[in-house]
Amino acid sequence: MALTDDAHRLIEEHFLDKEKHVAIDATCGNGNDTVFLALLGFDKVVGFDIQELAIEVSRQRLEAMNINNAELILDGHQHLAKHIDREVCCVMFNFGYLPGADKNTATESASSLCAIKAACDLLSRQGMISLMCYPGTDAGAAEHKAILNHIKSIGPDWKVETHLAVSPKPSAPILYVLKRST
Repeated sequence: MALTDDAHRLIEEHFLDKEKHVAIDATCGNGNDTVFLALLGFDKVVGFDIQELAIEVSRQRLEAMNINNAELILDGHQHLAKHIDREVCCVMFNFGYLPGADKNTATESASSLCAIKAACDLLSRQGMISLMCYPGTDAGAAEHKAILNHIKSIGPDWKVETHLAVSPKPSAPILYVLKRST
């Protein structure tokens, strides 16, 4: 099972008996997480991406499945608080680049850390954040290191879970799940 499947399973289990108001897909990519959150039953799903191609692919997937509880925003995830004015239940991050597109257009440490901090500020008491990191490239390794340093320092109000690939290698993806501990 891929770690992206694990992220979906963990979110589904977490929200099994909880209200599902607003969820964010902070990095739409091909729309997989946006569709997942919408079908899971969140009242509203907001997807962000900096690439028009990602927004268009995601929009097409949502329309093909007749999903109407999602909004897509062409903007960087570091600006999510500018677009969201209320508490959110779930935020999914899938860092890196858009599969099948230009690998030079990818998430970056500075904007990713800003987005994670904003997500933490917006997260409800019962919410969760998933962070899928890809340390297999130089840029991905640097971003992962910055994210790991940040989540190690977020304090006692947070519980952090680490999930590794079945056969972890230094370049394998790593999933972190953040929840409030109080």
